[in-house]
Amino acid sequence: MKYPITLGMLLLTMITAKAQTLAERINAKNATLIDVRTPEEFAKGTAEGAINIPLEEIGTRWQELKGKENVVLFCRRGIRAGKAQDILKKHNIAAVNGKTVEHIKSLQKVNLADKLTFRNDKQTTYFVKDGQNVRQVAIALGEGAVLKKHTTNIPATLIMVKGTVRFLINGEEVVLKDLDTYQIPVDVEHEVIGVEKENVFIVTKGN
Repeated sequence: MKYPITLGMLLLTMITAKAQTLAERINAKNATLIDVRTPEEFAKGTAEGAINIPLEEIGTRWQELKGKENVVLFCRRGIRAGKAQDILKKHNIAAVNGKTVEHIKSLQKVNLADKLTFRNDKQTTYFVKDGQNVRQVAIALGEGAVLKKHTTNIPATLIMVKGTVRFLINGEEVVLKDLDTYQIPVDVEHEVIGVEKENVFIVTKGN
């Protein structure tokens, strides 16, 4: 037996289709991540791309968020984010309480395409991880771009993500393509040249 589709059912379907999980909101192109902690807390580390508007300033700076469609608030425990959410609601600004900064970071992803450009004159870089024991950097080269001669004083691993590069070392050439890995020798001078229009590799240094 078939039942007619009512207007209410149609609206419910549309709302459900538009519903987003917190992870989807955080990683959307139009996401506006607001850290409502103090500037001192913010300076110690926050989520990628987050803006600091302390809870104490939300009441006077709410207009900065006017017209934003995807605002996600967070703090240390979620309490201040909830209070900020209530303040914004009074100004007809919809925002989501993302709870804690660690929760936001655990759901956040970064697309290298948004961080790198392919230039023909030099490399562009993005630090995936920059810690005390391990440093991981993504490097992009356009066609003919050169990562000039240099050395590494600690063990390093290169992983090709996309494209092709010429790795010049000890008077020889190693051609690296998609998903190739290469262990870079310590204290040996080398340079890298992009072959295709878009070439990306990640270098990890550390033990």
